[in-house]
Amino acid sequence: MKKLLLTFTFCLTTLNFIFAQFNVLNASFQPTGVSNTGLVVGYEMQGGPYKIWNPDSSSILNIGGLAPGLGIGGQAHFSDSGTYISGTSFGILGAEMSRYSVATNQWSVVGSLGFDVDSTVSGGFGISGDGNTVVGLTWADTTGGLAYAHAAAWNQTNGFKDLGSLYDSIAKSTRANAASYDGSVVVGWQDFNGPWKSAVWRKDSLGNYSKNSYLLVSNAGSATDEFNQLGECSTVSPNGVWIGGYGDYANNGEPWIWSNATGLINLGTMPNGSSGFVSGVNDSGTVAVGWFDGQFFGDPQIPFIWTAANGLQELNAYINSTLGLTTAPYVVYAANCLSTNGKYIAGYGIDTVNFVFFTYRLSTSAPLKIKEVSETIDFSVYPNPFTHSATLDFATDEWHNVKVMDVFGKEIKSFIITGKKGIIEKRDIPLGIYILQVSDRNKNQTNKKISIQ
Repeated sequence: MKKLLLTFTFCLTTLNFIFAQFNVLNASFQPTGVSNTGLVVGYEMQGGPYKIWNPDSSSILNIGGLAPGLGIGGQAHFSDSGTYISGTSFGILGAEMSRYSVATNQWSVVGSLGFDVDSTVSGGFGISGDGNTVVGLTWADTTGGLAYAHAAAWNQTNGFKDLGSLYDSIAKSTRANAASYDGSVVVGWQDFNGPWKSAVWRKDSLGNYSKNSYLLVSNAGSATDEFNQLGECSTVSPNGVWIGGYGDYANNGEPWIWSNATGLINLGTMPNGSSGFVSGVNDSGTVAVGWFDGQFFGDPQIPFIWTAANGLQELNAYINSTLGLTTAPYVVYAANCLSTNGKYIAGYGIDTVNFVFFTYRLSTSAPLKIKEVSETIDFSVYPNPFTHSATLDFATDEWHNVKVMDVFGKEIKSFIITGKKGIIEKRDIPLGIYILQVSDRNKNQTNKKISIQ
């Protein structure tokens, strides 16, 4: 007997995110962060206020603060819950590293070392997923006539921390760009001889950070060799395991990701592209997004998505060919940010008819589709989404093989259930959306989407 079932459309051989929406804002709006609920934060003019674009309600909210430019530094990024945003705002001493509260609609300055350069004392560039840590930079000692900066981290419990520099004696700067969910891993850059190189700070049990260290092309090489030091770190996964960054002469300009277990993973190159930049990487290190600068003074930029399953893909080709969406006349130029839950990508591009910039948000959550099947396995999963465990409840008391797979078809775990009920436990499975594939001895198969939050 045929049944009409709500099933999750899934393909094992190809990356098969189904974009629910490709939202466009026809404005010169520079996106810097996207929340787990799909809100996009950015700015329209240098030194101006930050704004939040809600693609679902087609609304824009002015939240104040000081966007980068005109001597001001900073980047607006959301905490995981979307309740806090990093950035810069006016304090008593001038432009200062700050945190914005969505609940109170107010910016709060979080600190500096007290040194002022052109009415700027510090700037906020990133925020931890829990919203409790803001990272960035602060002007260091300028009394000797040299203006240089130190990376800095403010925490709600531990206060303002100067992360220092490896080369204070020669006034070389550092900056913190991003932090892991709990703020225990902070990444950014260290200056020495001109090009900015990777810098990683790790927090101890007392709330203090270690001196920054470089990430290396080869651990067998020297940590002081600039050709063995990876370029600037731009992002870190929520769990602190994966770090992404900018390509330079040390790795042929390729965008890269790194983990302690794998070391360097170069993501590849693209025709007509020069240096590549990673703007976001997920918890499992299986998805990264970013862009390549073009070969003509950086233009035109080329956006990319990289997956462990399918490698490097030009983002416009991926959207239009792999996903089957038609986005013309809009051409995406960059993937500026990836939400920490992996559901949203935001960036900018060019309207090729009107020749104006636009901002976009891609929603990567896969909708359910109605599919007619002749045989299926009748079972339910609850609760869904779940945090610790979920129950599988079958209609029949039979043998079932259960597989948990990520959205690229990679098997995460598998187990056998021989009764009418079974339990799936989160344990070491990262937060995210997965496919639960259940089959029986007759090779009937049913897929269901599950979400671990």
